[in-house]
Amino acid sequence: MAVTLAAAAPLAASLQAAAQTPATEIPVEATDTMPSLYDELDELVITAKKEVVKTDGAKLTYDLEQDDTSKGQSVLDALRKVPMVTVDGQDNIYIKGSQDFRIYVNGKEDPMLTANASKVLKAMPSESVSRIEVITEPGAEYDAEGTGGILNLITERKQTKNGYAGSVSLSYTAQNLAASAYGRMKYGKVTADASVNYANNNMMSQHSNSDTETIDLASDLFHRQTTHMDQRVTFDYVGATLNLSYEPTDRDLFTIGADMNDVDGKIRNIDLVTRMYSRDGGMTWATHQKMGGTMTNLGASGNASYRRRLSDAGQSLTLAYRFSYGRNPWNLDYENSVLEGDISLDPWQKNYKNTYQREHTATADWKLPLADGRHTVEAGAKGIFRRNSVINSMSAGETPDTMLPQPDDTGDTRQIQDVYAAYAAYSGTFGNVSLTGGLRYEHTYMGLDFLGGNHPDFRRNLDDVVPNAAVTYMFGPATNLRLAYQMRISRPTISQLDPSEFRLTQTNIRVGNPDLESERYNSLTLTYSNFGRTLGGSVSLAGYQSDNTIEEFTSFSDGVSCESYGNFGKNRKAELSGFLNWNITPRMSLQLNGSVNFTSIKSGRGDLKNHGWNGQYGANYSYTGPWAVKYSLFGGQSTGNVTLQGGNSGWYYYGLGISRAFLKDDALTVAVNAGNFLTKYTSFKSHIDTDTTRYRTTWRNRNWYVGISLSWNFGHLSDQVKKTGADLENDDTKSTGSKGGGGIGM
Repeated sequence: MAVTLAAAAPLAASLQAAAQTPATEIPVEATDTMPSLYDELDELVITAKKEVVKTDGAKLTYDLEQDDTSKGQSVLDALRKVPMVTVDGQDNIYIKGSQDFRIYVNGKEDPMLTANASKVLKAMPSESVSRIEVITEPGAEYDAEGTGGILNLITERKQTKNGYAGSVSLSYTAQNLAASAYGRMKYGKVTADASVNYANNNMMSQHSNSDTETIDLASDLFHRQTTHMDQRVTFDYVGATLNLSYEPTDRDLFTIGADMNDVDGKIRNIDLVTRMYSRDGGMTWATHQKMGGTMTNLGASGNASYRRRLSDAGQSLTLAYRFSYGRNPWNLDYENSVLEGDISLDPWQKNYKNTYQREHTATADWKLPLADGRHTVEAGAKGIFRRNSVINSMSAGETPDTMLPQPDDTGDTRQIQDVYAAYAAYSGTFGNVSLTGGLRYEHTYMGLDFLGGNHPDFRRNLDDVVPNAAVTYMFGPATNLRLAYQMRISRPTISQLDPSEFRLTQTNIRVGNPDLESERYNSLTLTYSNFGRTLGGSVSLAGYQSDNTIEEFTSFSDGVSCESYGNFGKNRKAELSGFLNWNITPRMSLQLNGSVNFTSIKSGRGDLKNHGWNGQYGANYSYTGPWAVKYSLFGGQSTGNVTLQGGNSGWYYYGLGISRAFLKDDALTVAVNAGNFLTKYTSFKSHIDTDTTRYRTTWRNRNWYVGISLSWNFGHLSDQVKKTGADLENDDTKSTGSKGGGGIGM
């Protein structure tokens, strides 16, 4: 017979503490008072609840498989509940307040995914991801770029029994229709896993609108400009992964893998009405622009690695190679009309732009454990070789049939970026104290070749030395205090470095600065963690500073403004953050997270400066009721934050979910969920104020959803696809807003 913890009264006292820990197997010793009970037992079943959120101070893990509210949602929706991650009203993603971070899938970065993160993650079903890792303190073995850290999406799932295993899921919400499938198998010394994901929002398109006002304080005729935009977009998403491993001996391991993400978007309609007013309120001109077309975000990569265990003590050498390819074409058609005034405008226009990415990555990593694993020395080298290109074309005319190619001053371009890196790291344990530290050196060779137009080619070399260190004191097995220092860098973009003169308008030009250096961000963090049986969590106090942030400045000459860049910004931030997990009863739990920070930003040009407070919080409540029905409530809010020249408004989210498992071993799960359903749109505002300009925008996005999902697990398997531990993560290119990784933001 099988006995649950609640039914075995004589065992309750001895197993209560163990049942509240995340262990999956709990040994139980027989006593003189329980021999007859054990004689009657055929099987002892103890249910142990896993925590949704765990952290060690350097990395936070959010377990989506334990979060019932995520079923039927997109990965972007699930990110709103992850501590230290923010998704604002425009679906922009931040880690600890920074958009300069990298996104990995199973430890490997897809540059096109990083460049278009919000679009891809909004299409990706949450059932395709098992865990989300937020790495805020990457060590020396990671690339130095990415001041916000790393967001690692884990799609692999652990299995416990031999044979085969898999899962399929289907969901439909007001946001999209989604399906995913995952499978694993093992035959001899070969193990494989694969996944396929699909989603589309064709039945209910993504809709948003915005209003923008720009006031030019120096102009009388072109004093106030207003723009109203309505946008409707649909998409089809397909994603797939494949991993294979072969272990001929206990010392050798070979792996190969591949992955692909493809978002095919259709711009059903963009309706844009722009009006210009003089200072006295009269209308100078007005235009109406309709846009439609297609946009694609395709990324694919393949990798192979070999790990050789050199000694029984754990010394190992790992060699790895990865090639990734990306393609991001835009094909837009414009229908333009003048509503009022005298302004030159082509009635019909067609723009085509295609960005290609090609990236080769090779790594070598050596690891040496010493003194029975109490000390570890690591070293490695890495090379990244990027060859990206952009193809542009534009046509215009009086009718669609009479459009002619238009001259393009920029022409087609090719980007070159090579990164050569080496690192050394140490970790050791001395009683209750553990130390980690490392040093990384990176040399970057980058440039831009213009295959058309009148701009000269250019090249630039950058050198960066990036240290990190941490000390941790263990008060007990589940309690520690950690002090960590971290440096991260953010390299200048090609457009910021390019010394060529780009004429944006007749009175506005932009010139890059080839002398720019990488931004260097330093942080010091003190974290206390205590994972108790009933209450667990952590609290952190952190300070961040940079004295050479890249800032934009404008100079004026003969009525023409010239925009350029310089390393003269100063940024300071102090932050208090934390999260709490409370197992109120065996059936009820509550997770809370929040942060408050003060930011001060100054610029060495033009006396620009700004400062302000920002706070945010989130909560997840779950309860298992009668008949094993699970109920979930979640929500959160953030106040506005500041920028050098303005600021952004706050945001909020909320939702609920109900789920029930059926069949043997809870193989089938049915869930219904809803979120942000009290209003049709979520609003987001931002503003910029300078000596000559006032800018205001309000963006309204349809984020509400109501839906249902089905998930079915089948089969069993004990061994995972083994990983060699190869570090192929490329997190070294600067990201601002939706840009980054060399791709074009959708």
